[in-house]
Amino acid sequence: MATASRYPAPGDMSGAPFGDPNLKLAILSSLIDKQLIDLGTPQQLAEHVLGRPVDLENEGYKPIPAVRAYLDRYPLSTDLLSQIDELVLDGGSSIYRYVWFFWDGEDNIFDINSLAGITHCPNIKSLDLTSMIGTVDLRDLLPPFKIETINAGIALENIPALLDMPSLRSVRVLDDQLYADVTTPGHPNRQVMEVLKARGISVWVHWVSSYDENRAAYQ
Repeated sequence: MATASRYPAPGDMSGAPFGDPNLKLAILSSLIDKQLIDLGTPQQLAEHVLGRPVDLENEGYKPIPAVRAYLDRYPLSTDLLSQIDELVLDGGSSIYRYVWFFWDGEDNIFDINSLAGITHCPNIKSLDLTSMIGTVDLRDLLPPFKIETINAGIALENIPALLDMPSLRSVRVLDDQLYADVTTPGHPNRQVMEVLKARGISVWVHWVSSYDENRAAYQ
């Protein structure tokens, strides 16, 4: 069983300092991946929280509410949050197995509805937005963020905000609507991408589904 010293006492507010507890889970996953926090194994965390032996082969087929409640209130210092340089939103992130060991990705239990509070991670430079959120408003990630790379498989709102990201080096997006926009001469979003390319920024936009599989990426 894991030692208690690995697990700080939980705070008072669920999700703090973020508006959406599911965003906090994504942030915790980044901290785990960067080895800035250590939650042990999913079994060790569950045993610590529940105070008893846990067999995830039997108990891991549904969420463990007590573990979720602990993670929602896991204390995050300003120093920890300042060390996050990448925001990863992906159903394969390591954190989800702690809450629901055999989660198959088919449930929306971990969907993120808001990026409120993301300013508590001021040093994010890379966005890897594969899933877990329907849309991201790029205005939420303007300076003082220093965004350098964006890889997205979701819808992005307010594309012109890309022009106001002075550190931007690369944009890669999989999205049918944006692909339609940037392959339409004169469309405002195409004009944005043309300006980015003129600045030397790498741009790649591809469709997700199409009747014509030979349609090339916009780049």
